Amino acid sequence: MPRIVVERGNEKGVSLNLDGADRAFMVGRGSKSDLVLTDFLVSRNHFHVEKAGELYTISDLGSHNGTYLNGVRLQCEAMLCVGDIIRSGETLFSFLSDSQRNEGALAGQKLAGYHLLSRIGIGGMGEVYKATQISLGRKVALKILAPELTADPTYVQRFLSEAKAAARLNHPNIIGVHEVGEDNGIYYLSMEFVEGGSVQDIIAGETKEMPVPRATEIILQAARALLYAEKAKIVHRDIKPDNLMLTSSGEVRLADLGIAKRVVDGKADQAEGVFGSPHYMAPEQARGLPLDHRADLYSLGVTYYRMLTGKLPFTGKDAREIMEKQVFDPPEPLHKLKPDLAPSIYYVMDRLLRKRPAERYPSAAALITDLERAIEEIHAGITASQKDKEKKDKDSGSLRRNTSRRERKQHNSNFFRRFFG
Repeated sequence: MPRIVVERGNEKGVSLNLDGADRAFMVGRGSKSDLVLTDFLVSRNHFHVEKAGELYTISDLGSHNGTYLNGVRLQCEAMLCVGDIIRSGETLFSFLSDSQRNEGALAGQKLAGYHLLSRIGIGGMGEVYKATQISLGRKVALKILAPELTADPTYVQRFLSEAKAAARLNHPNIIGVHEVGEDNGIYYLSMEFVEGGSVQDIIAGETKEMPVPRATEIILQAARALLYAEKAKIVHRDIKPDNLMLTSSGEVRLADLGIAKRVVDGKADQAEGVFGSPHYMAPEQARGLPLDHRADLYSLGVTYYRMLTGKLPFTGKDAREIMEKQVFDPPEPLHKLKPDLAPSIYYVMDRLLRKRPAERYPSAAALITDLERAIEEIHAGITASQKDKEKKDKDSGSLRRNTSRRERKQHNSNFFRRFFG
C-alpha cells in the first residue's frame, strides 16, 4: 500500500499510510488532519490525497501557499505516481509504495563512475544520494539536479559554473566539492559525505533547543566558514540549520553553496530573483537589494536564535508576511526568552539581527572574536545581571525598530509588488 513520507521539515521521517477503504487523506496544520504538520507556511487544510481503488490523486485545498507536485504548482487534481515529490510550505514529501524502501528511485544504479546507495535528502534543487565513487572506493554525497530544472539551459549553466566555483573553496568548515558533471542528461555534483546529519535534524526533534555551549560552538565554526567565504568574495544567501552539517565527531560543515553568488564591486546582485528561506532571510535580501557578506551574518543570527530558543523570530501565514516582518519588525528580545545567558551572547545576537547592514558586524572576523569571548564566559559561569538585561531591552528595541511607518508603506508598494504582484 502506498504511503507519503516526510523527507524534509519538522516532521521528517513521519509517514502516512494510504490504506483501508477508498477515501481522502488530509494533510495540513489542522488537528483533524490525517498527517498534522507544524510548518507555519502550511494551511490548516492544505492538500488531500484521494484513494480510489488502485489509483491515487492529489488536490490542493485552496491553501495560501500552494501545493507543488514535482516542482509544478497544482492547479487542479493530478494523478500520483510512485516516486513523485510533493511540497507544501517548507515541507517535502515523497510518494512511495509500501514495499519500496525509502532509498530513492536511483538507488542501486550507477551514474558516471558512482554507485548510488540510498537517498539521504531532498531539496529545491533535487535529490542527494549517499554513493560510492567506484574508482577511489570512497563514500560521497551525490546531488542530482531535479529533472524540471535540467530543462532550463540557463539554470543548468549557472549550476555548473557555481559548482565549479564551490570546488575551488578549501576550508575545514565547508563541505568539499569533488566534481560536477553530466551523464545521459543527468547533472550531478559530487561532495564530501557528512555522517552526522544537520543542525535542523536536531532542533526539529522533541528537544527543539540546543545546549548553549554546543549551539555557540556550532555558530563559531559556521562563522569561520563565512569568514573564508567573505575573503573569497562569495555570499552564501541561504544560511539556515539545514545547511549546517555535523560530522560524526561534531565538527561543522557549511553546505549548499549551490546558490552562492560571487561579489562584484562589493555587492552580489539578485537580478535573477530573491533566493533563500524567508524565515532566515536578511531584510535587504527580502527587498531584492544587492547583498554582501553581512546578509549571511544576519541569517546566521536567526539560526543562532532558533538554536537557543527553539523558536523562529518571525513567522507568518505566507512568505510575504514573514519577509515583511524581517524588514520591519524587531524580534522578541533574547533575554526575555533566555534570561540567564552569558552577556556576550546578548550582544552578539543584537549585532547580528540589526535591520541595517551597516549596524551589523562589519566582518565575520569581529563576530568570531565576540563568540570566543562568549564561550569563555559560558565556561566561567558568567551570566548577565537583570539590570543589564533591562538596559539591553531598551537599547536594542529602539535601535532595531529603525524603519518608519512611511518607509513601510513605500516598501510595500515598491518592493513586494515586484516579487508578489
